[in-house]
Amino acid sequence: MSANSDISEADLTATSDDRFDQPNRRGRPGRLPPDHSAVITRRITALAVSLGVVMAVGKFWLWGETGSVGVLASLVHSALDMFGAIASFIAVRFAARRPNPEYRFGFGKAESFSAVFQVCLIVMGAAHLLQEVFGHIGHSHPVTKSGPAIMVLVVFIALTLWLIIAQSWAVRATGSIAVRGDRAHYIADLLANIFVIIGIAVASYTPFAWADSFVGGLMAIWLLFTAFQIARLAWGQLMDRELNSDERRAIERLAMSDTAVRAVTDLRTRAAGPHLHIQMRLDFDETLTLSQSHDLVMAAEKRIMDAFPAADVLIYPHPAGCGHNHSNAHFQTP
Repeated sequence: MSANSDISEADLTATSDDRFDQPNRRGRPGRLPPDHSAVITRRITALAVSLGVVMAVGKFWLWGETGSVGVLASLVHSALDMFGAIASFIAVRFAARRPNPEYRFGFGKAESFSAVFQVCLIVMGAAHLLQEVFGHIGHSHPVTKSGPAIMVLVVFIALTLWLIIAQSWAVRATGSIAVRGDRAHYIADLLANIFVIIGIAVASYTPFAWADSFVGGLMAIWLLFTAFQIARLAWGQLMDRELNSDERRAIERLAMSDTAVRAVTDLRTRAAGPHLHIQMRLDFDETLTLSQSHDLVMAAEKRIMDAFPAADVLIYPHPAGCGHNHSNAHFQTP
């Protein structure tokens, strides 16, 4: 399948499920060939930018028609979403670039930097929302044309929900941290639209104006929690955190599936955007020739890359029973 061909959800499901049969295999990097992952992330980020522009322009018009402070808050949130989507749009394309002599490990961590930018925008959105909440306490703001405003916001909610479903599928297929951060933005925007509708309805049709501020405060807290989750993922990639224990055990099982392999040691893994880097030492019987050891290493690399098509795998052979450790003692762990 070429990079320019259409990729169906069924194709992606078959790729991830059939090649890597272990828990939590979806929603993590390395499960698709790099070209396939790039096609998905490029399309979904372009869609997010387009919807972000439409919603920002639409809410600017709606704010002018209604004078609603809630719509103004939602407009600011959508503007942040638009800039975040543009950052993801750029990051996934940069991350998909091939390595060069200066950057031999590629550019996958560009997605992590994009996620950090997304976190900053989410925190800014939460802070703005809290400011609006405190400004509304004890004050009422008349809203004009509340009925048409609610109808327009319902349309925006439907569009945002459609995008979130598409982004969830993309994250499930590629594990892209940039798309994951972008999705967090739009989930927050969907909740913001719901909050604005509640605020407009309460302010226009009931005497319970305090409900507006209460719901907004809850959403701001949820935004900060979302920012923490995305920041933790970005931190893990930027600091070269190991893959989780299930994935590491799966890699070891793949390497050990040939009886000629005595042991797997010095396994090191890290994710960089859609890519994985895996290195390890395989212990073989000391009577094997260099050519035989090479063939066994090549077979092990193939097994691992069949399960992780976006992985860069580096294996070196070692005679079993030899106690010498080749790595720097500073980097040796239990």
